[in-house]
Amino acid sequence: MFADKDICKRCGACLDECPFDLIVEDREGFPKLRPAAKKTCINCGHCVAVCPVGAVTLPEMPVTAGLSPAQCAPFDRELKVTPEQADQFLSGRRSVRTYKDKVVPGEVLEHLFSVSGFAPSAKNGQPARWIVTRTPEATRRLAGMTVDYMATNSIMPGVVKNWARGVDKILHGAPHVAVAHAPEDGFNPAEDCALAAAYLELAAHAHGLGACWAGFLMEVAEGCCNIRRELGIPEGHGVYAALILGYPKYRYKRIPTRRPVEIGWLD
Repeated sequence: MFADKDICKRCGACLDECPFDLIVEDREGFPKLRPAAKKTCINCGHCVAVCPVGAVTLPEMPVTAGLSPAQCAPFDRELKVTPEQADQFLSGRRSVRTYKDKVVPGEVLEHLFSVSGFAPSAKNGQPARWIVTRTPEATRRLAGMTVDYMATNSIMPGVVKNWARGVDKILHGAPHVAVAHAPEDGFNPAEDCALAAAYLELAAHAHGLGACWAGFLMEVAEGCCNIRRELGIPEGHGVYAALILGYPKYRYKRIPTRRPVEIGWLD
Protein backbone atom coordinates (compact mmCIF):
# COMPACT_ATOMS: atom_id res chain seq x y z
CA MET A 1 0.00 0.00 0.00
CA PHE A 2 1.20 3.49 -0.83
CA ALA A 3 -0.36 6.74 0.43
CA ASP A 4 0.21 9.97 -1.46
CA LYS A 5 1.17 12.34 1.35
CA ASP A 6 0.44 15.36 -0.84
CA ILE A 7 -3.29 14.67 -0.78
CA CYS A 8 -3.78 12.26 2.16
CA LYS A 9 -5.98 13.84 4.86
CA ARG A 10 -4.86 11.39 7.56
CA CYS A 11 -8.54 10.66 8.30
CA GLY A 12 -7.86 7.08 9.40
CA ALA A 13 -10.55 5.49 7.21
CA CYS A 14 -8.12 3.02 5.61
CA LEU A 15 -6.86 1.97 9.05
CA ASP A 16 -10.37 1.38 10.34
CA GLU A 17 -11.55 -0.56 7.27
CA CYS A 18 -8.61 -2.94 6.83
CA PRO A 19 -9.99 -6.43 7.65
CA PHE A 20 -6.74 -7.58 9.28
CA ASP A 21 -5.56 -4.31 10.87
CA LEU A 22 -2.51 -4.24 8.62
CA ILE A 23 -2.37 -0.45 8.28
CA VAL A 24 -0.83 1.74 10.96
CA GLU A 25 0.20 5.37 11.24
CA ASP A 26 3.74 6.50 10.66
CA ARG A 27 5.40 9.19 12.77
CA GLU A 28 3.60 11.91 10.82
CA GLY A 29 0.21 10.26 11.12
CA PHE A 30 0.12 8.99 7.53
CA PRO A 31 -1.03 5.40 6.84
CA LYS A 32 1.51 2.69 6.11
CA LEU A 33 1.55 -1.10 6.07
CA ARG A 34 2.89 -3.17 8.93
CA PRO A 35 6.22 -4.88 8.10
CA ALA A 36 4.63 -8.34 7.80
CA ALA A 37 1.57 -7.12 5.93
CA LYS A 38 2.56 -8.57 2.56
CA LYS A 39 2.15 -12.09 3.93
CA THR A 40 -1.30 -11.34 5.36
CA CYS A 41 -2.86 -8.81 2.99
CA ILE A 42 -5.66 -10.36 0.92
CA ASN A 43 -5.70 -7.54 -1.66
CA CYS A 44 -9.36 -6.79 -1.04
CA GLY A 45 -8.90 -3.14 -1.97
CA HIS A 46 -10.88 -1.75 0.98
CA CYS A 47 -8.15 0.81 1.65
CA VAL A 48 -8.27 2.08 -1.93
CA ALA A 49 -12.05 2.08 -2.13
CA VAL A 50 -12.70 3.89 1.14
CA CYS A 51 -10.15 6.71 0.79
CA PRO A 52 -12.18 9.93 0.34
CA VAL A 53 -9.46 11.72 -1.65
CA GLY A 54 -7.97 8.86 -3.68
CA ALA A 55 -4.62 8.92 -1.96
CA VAL A 56 -4.13 5.16 -1.56
CA THR A 57 -2.58 2.78 -4.10
CA LEU A 58 -2.26 -0.97 -3.60
CA PRO A 59 0.53 -2.32 -5.85
CA GLU A 60 -0.19 -5.93 -4.88
CA MET A 61 -3.58 -5.97 -6.63
CA PRO A 62 -3.74 -8.20 -9.75
CA VAL A 63 -3.57 -5.41 -12.34
CA THR A 64 -0.73 -4.23 -14.50
CA ALA A 65 0.52 -1.36 -12.37
CA GLY A 66 -1.15 -1.97 -9.05
CA LEU A 67 -4.63 -0.84 -8.09
CA SER A 68 -4.78 2.94 -8.04
CA PRO A 69 -7.81 5.20 -7.60
CA ALA A 70 -7.67 6.03 -11.31
CA GLN A 71 -8.15 2.33 -12.18
CA CYS A 72 -11.15 1.89 -9.91
CA ALA A 73 -14.66 2.51 -11.18
CA PRO A 74 -16.15 5.39 -9.20
CA PHE A 75 -19.23 4.75 -7.14
CA ASP A 76 -21.96 6.61 -9.02
CA ARG A 77 -24.58 7.66 -6.50
CA GLU A 78 -26.97 8.41 -9.33
CA LEU A 79 -27.13 4.65 -9.93
CA LYS A 80 -27.83 3.79 -6.31
CA VAL A 81 -31.08 1.85 -6.07
CA THR A 82 -33.77 2.81 -3.62
CA PRO A 83 -34.87 0.33 -0.96
CA GLU A 84 -38.13 -0.10 -2.87
CA GLN A 85 -36.30 -0.86 -6.13
CA ALA A 86 -34.04 -3.34 -4.36
CA ASP A 87 -37.03 -5.01 -2.72
CA GLN A 88 -38.79 -5.53 -6.05
CA PHE A 89 -35.62 -6.61 -7.84
CA LEU A 90 -34.74 -9.25 -5.26
CA SER A 91 -38.24 -10.54 -4.56
CA GLY A 92 -39.07 -10.52 -8.27
CA ARG A 93 -36.28 -12.91 -9.22
CA ARG A 94 -37.60 -16.26 -10.44
CA SER A 95 -35.97 -19.60 -11.19
CA VAL A 96 -36.57 -19.78 -14.95
CA ARG A 97 -37.15 -23.16 -16.59
CA THR A 98 -38.55 -22.20 -19.99
CA TYR A 99 -36.41 -20.35 -22.52
CA LYS A 100 -36.55 -18.74 -25.92
CA ASP A 101 -34.66 -20.37 -28.76
CA LYS A 102 -32.04 -17.62 -28.65
CA VAL A 103 -28.41 -17.63 -27.56
CA VAL A 104 -26.99 -14.93 -25.31
CA PRO A 105 -24.26 -12.82 -26.95
CA GLY A 106 -20.79 -13.70 -25.72
CA GLU A 107 -20.06 -10.16 -24.56
CA VAL A 108 -23.17 -10.20 -22.37
CA LEU A 109 -22.15 -13.50 -20.77
CA GLU A 110 -18.63 -12.24 -20.16
CA HIS A 111 -20.02 -9.15 -18.47
CA LEU A 112 -22.21 -11.25 -16.16
CA PHE A 113 -19.23 -13.33 -15.08
CA SER A 114 -17.15 -10.23 -14.45
CA VAL A 115 -19.88 -9.04 -12.07
CA SER A 116 -19.94 -12.44 -10.34
CA GLY A 117 -16.26 -11.94 -9.55
CA PHE A 118 -17.27 -9.31 -6.98
CA ALA A 119 -19.05 -11.88 -4.83
CA PRO A 120 -17.61 -12.19 -1.32
CA SER A 121 -15.21 -15.08 -0.79
CA ALA A 122 -13.16 -16.38 2.14
CA LYS A 123 -10.02 -14.24 2.48
CA ASN A 124 -10.82 -12.75 -0.93
CA GLY A 125 -9.67 -16.01 -2.50
CA GLN A 126 -12.08 -15.71 -5.46
CA PRO A 127 -11.71 -19.46 -6.15
CA ALA A 128 -14.66 -19.93 -8.54
CA ARG A 129 -13.67 -21.04 -12.04
CA TRP A 130 -16.36 -21.23 -14.69
CA ILE A 131 -16.97 -23.53 -17.65
CA VAL A 132 -19.71 -22.18 -19.93
CA THR A 133 -21.36 -23.66 -23.00
CA ARG A 134 -21.39 -21.36 -26.02
CA THR A 135 -24.12 -23.20 -27.95
CA PRO A 136 -27.41 -24.99 -27.27
CA GLU A 137 -25.86 -28.09 -28.86
CA ALA A 138 -23.11 -28.21 -26.22
CA THR A 139 -25.68 -27.64 -23.49
CA ARG A 140 -27.89 -30.46 -24.72
CA ARG A 141 -24.88 -32.76 -24.98
CA LEU A 142 -24.21 -32.27 -21.27
CA ALA A 143 -27.87 -32.89 -20.49
CA GLY A 144 -27.74 -36.13 -22.47
CA MET A 145 -24.60 -37.29 -20.67
CA THR A 146 -26.31 -36.60 -17.36
CA VAL A 147 -29.32 -38.67 -18.40
CA ASP A 148 -27.07 -41.51 -19.58
CA TYR A 149 -25.38 -41.59 -16.16
CA MET A 150 -28.76 -41.61 -14.43
CA ALA A 151 -30.04 -44.43 -16.64
CA THR A 152 -26.90 -46.53 -16.10
CA ASN A 153 -27.04 -46.09 -12.33
CA SER A 154 -30.85 -46.31 -11.95
CA ILE A 155 -31.12 -42.74 -10.68
CA MET A 156 -34.23 -40.54 -11.14
CA PRO A 157 -36.12 -42.85 -13.55
CA GLY A 158 -38.77 -40.19 -14.10
CA VAL A 159 -36.20 -37.77 -15.46
CA VAL A 160 -34.85 -40.48 -17.76
CA LYS A 161 -38.34 -41.28 -19.06
CA ASN A 162 -39.03 -37.61 -19.73
CA TRP A 163 -35.81 -37.35 -21.74
CA ALA A 164 -36.90 -40.32 -23.85
CA ARG A 165 -40.14 -38.44 -24.59
CA GLY A 166 -38.19 -35.35 -25.64
CA VAL A 167 -38.65 -33.44 -22.40
CA ASP A 168 -35.44 -32.08 -20.87
CA LYS A 169 -35.73 -31.93 -17.08
CA ILE A 170 -31.96 -31.63 -16.69
CA LEU A 171 -31.18 -28.27 -18.31
CA HIS A 172 -34.71 -27.40 -19.48
CA GLY A 173 -33.70 -26.64 -23.04
CA ALA A 174 -31.70 -23.58 -21.98
CA PRO A 175 -29.11 -22.35 -24.49
CA HIS A 176 -26.31 -22.11 -21.93
CA VAL A 177 -25.13 -23.73 -18.74
CA ALA A 178 -22.35 -22.48 -16.47
CA VAL A 179 -20.52 -24.81 -14.12
CA ALA A 180 -18.43 -23.48 -11.23
CA HIS A 181 -15.50 -25.49 -9.89
CA ALA A 182 -12.76 -24.73 -7.41
CA PRO A 183 -9.89 -26.46 -5.58
CA GLU A 184 -11.26 -28.80 -2.96
CA ASP A 185 -8.56 -27.82 -0.47
CA GLY A 186 -9.55 -24.13 -0.43
CA PHE A 187 -10.90 -22.30 2.60
CA ASN A 188 -14.62 -22.48 1.73
CA PRO A 189 -14.96 -23.51 -1.93
CA ALA A 190 -18.60 -24.59 -1.78
CA GLU A 191 -19.76 -21.39 -0.11
CA ASP A 192 -17.59 -19.19 -2.32
CA CYS A 193 -18.88 -20.78 -5.53
CA ALA A 194 -22.47 -20.60 -4.30
CA LEU A 195 -22.08 -16.89 -3.63
CA ALA A 196 -20.50 -16.32 -7.05
CA ALA A 197 -23.41 -18.20 -8.62
CA ALA A 198 -25.91 -16.07 -6.67
CA TYR A 199 -24.23 -12.91 -7.98
CA LEU A 200 -24.30 -14.36 -11.50
CA GLU A 201 -28.00 -15.15 -11.22
CA LEU A 202 -28.85 -11.66 -9.96
CA ALA A 203 -26.72 -10.04 -12.66
CA ALA A 204 -28.57 -12.12 -15.25
CA HIS A 205 -31.88 -11.00 -13.76
CA ALA A 206 -30.80 -7.35 -14.05
CA HIS A 207 -30.03 -7.86 -17.75
CA GLY A 208 -33.40 -9.42 -18.52
CA LEU A 209 -32.04 -12.96 -18.57
CA GLY A 210 -33.30 -15.99 -16.72
CA ALA A 211 -31.32 -18.48 -14.68
CA CYS A 212 -31.88 -21.58 -12.58
CA TRP A 213 -29.65 -23.90 -10.60
CA ALA A 214 -28.87 -27.08 -12.54
CA GLY A 215 -28.81 -29.41 -9.57
CA PHE A 216 -28.92 -32.68 -11.53
CA LEU A 217 -25.90 -31.78 -13.64
CA MET A 218 -24.04 -30.44 -10.62
CA GLU A 219 -24.53 -33.62 -8.60
CA VAL A 220 -23.79 -36.03 -11.45
CA ALA A 221 -20.69 -34.08 -12.49
CA GLU A 222 -19.16 -34.76 -9.08
CA GLY A 223 -19.15 -38.52 -9.67
CA CYS A 224 -19.26 -39.01 -13.44
CA CYS A 225 -15.78 -39.18 -14.94
CA ASN A 226 -17.11 -38.71 -18.49
CA ILE A 227 -18.81 -35.45 -17.64
CA ARG A 228 -15.80 -34.22 -15.68
CA ARG A 229 -13.62 -34.92 -18.71
CA GLU A 230 -16.11 -33.24 -21.03
CA LEU A 231 -16.13 -30.16 -18.81
CA GLY A 232 -12.40 -30.23 -18.27
CA ILE A 233 -12.60 -30.22 -14.47
CA PRO A 234 -9.02 -30.33 -13.13
CA GLU A 235 -7.89 -33.02 -10.71
CA GLY A 236 -8.48 -31.92 -7.14
CA HIS A 237 -11.33 -29.56 -8.05
CA GLY A 238 -14.91 -30.01 -6.93
CA VAL A 239 -18.05 -28.97 -8.79
CA TYR A 240 -19.88 -26.57 -6.49
CA ALA A 241 -22.46 -24.77 -8.64
CA ALA A 242 -24.20 -24.98 -12.00
CA LEU A 243 -26.64 -22.50 -13.54
CA ILE A 244 -28.62 -22.58 -16.76
CA LEU A 245 -28.90 -19.23 -18.55
CA GLY A 246 -30.99 -17.78 -21.35
CA TYR A 247 -33.79 -15.45 -22.36
CA PRO A 248 -37.03 -16.28 -20.51
CA LYS A 249 -39.91 -17.48 -22.66
CA TYR A 250 -42.40 -15.82 -20.31
CA ARG A 251 -42.43 -12.65 -18.24
CA TYR A 252 -43.76 -12.78 -14.71
CA LYS A 253 -46.42 -10.21 -13.87
CA ARG A 254 -46.55 -10.35 -10.10
CA ILE A 255 -44.60 -11.45 -7.05
CA PRO A 256 -45.91 -14.48 -5.11
CA THR A 257 -46.05 -14.36 -1.36
CA ARG A 258 -43.72 -16.16 1.00
CA ARG A 259 -44.27 -17.45 4.50
CA PRO A 260 -42.97 -15.19 7.26
CA VAL A 261 -39.27 -15.56 8.01
CA GLU A 262 -38.55 -17.12 11.39
CA ILE A 263 -36.36 -14.88 13.50
CA GLY A 264 -34.99 -15.34 17.00
CA TRP A 265 -34.01 -12.06 18.64
CA LEU A 266 -31.33 -11.72 21.28
CA ASP A 267 -31.04 -8.79 23.70
